[in-house]
Amino acid sequence: MNIFKKIGGALLVLLVVAFAFVLAARTGVLTPDDTTLLARYGTPNSRFIDVDGQRVHYRDEGTGPAIVLVHGSFGSLRMWDSWVPALTDHYRIVRFDRPPMGLSSPQPAGSADAAQDEMAIIDQLTRELGIERFFLVGTSSAGLSVAAYAAEHPERVTGVILSNVAIGAMKPVRGAMPWALKLALAIDPWLGGWHPELRWRGVLQLNFFDPRKVTPELVREWTDLNNRAQRLPRPRFVPSGAMFARTATDLPRIHAPTLLLWSANDHEFPVETTARGALAALTATEKKSLVVIERCGHMMPLECGSESARAAREFFDREQMSP
Repeated sequence: MNIFKKIGGALLVLLVVAFAFVLAARTGVLTPDDTTLLARYGTPNSRFIDVDGQRVHYRDEGTGPAIVLVHGSFGSLRMWDSWVPALTDHYRIVRFDRPPMGLSSPQPAGSADAAQDEMAIIDQLTRELGIERFFLVGTSSAGLSVAAYAAEHPERVTGVILSNVAIGAMKPVRGAMPWALKLALAIDPWLGGWHPELRWRGVLQLNFFDPRKVTPELVREWTDLNNRAQRLPRPRFVPSGAMFARTATDLPRIHAPTLLLWSANDHEFPVETTARGALAALTATEKKSLVVIERCGHMMPLECGSESARAAREFFDREQMSP
């Protein structure tokens, strides 16, 4: 009888602990506040700008011809950390956190058009920094606003790099989902928008060619910054694969020299389908090329930073030398 009492007591304690954990997650107790996150992930170069009610976090480093870097979904401007030292000896690098990611905040009332919002940030940020012309780089979902901006503002864009971006309505080819990510997704409905490290580790590993490159520090960063969104106003628009249909119509309108910088092992948007299709769609520019980075997954700037930065640098240098 004693053993049953002990088991019952242990189960009761376990239930109490589980309830307390779920309550803490749902009420935001487990999410660091913005002051803590800024101290943890900001730098002396961190700056903020107001764009239509959005408080946008950005960094402006180096001198020379300007390059604007736009990161992918669930990331932050920190995705480009390995590119910056490879470029700032000759180029001025501007990067920002796409609202509501990183340390940026969304519009108070939300937004109905993410692409237009991000185009406005690119436009206002560069103008306020006194930058008239610049190279524009976007990876993953950032390809939507980057391709649109390049198509609509040819007078301001010196060249474009699109890396592992969606072309047309997005129908990604999913890799085998790790068991840990399946478990994290299963408990998601209980946690009220808070996500454990288990989830973000799984997301990163799924999008890396070599999952061993996913460090504990990177997992913690993604957990901290993405859980921040739990307490921010939700946007009015609902992200979907259909919103990327716009990119298919923007690519034929891009006149600037364009490099498609692709990962050989991108399970989301394979080279032979998505990248080749994008290359064919670039009909308005005579200067287009495709460079493939071997042994690299979807999150190129994170996993293959030095290799991809070298390829990008060759493109920037070549276009700077062109008449």
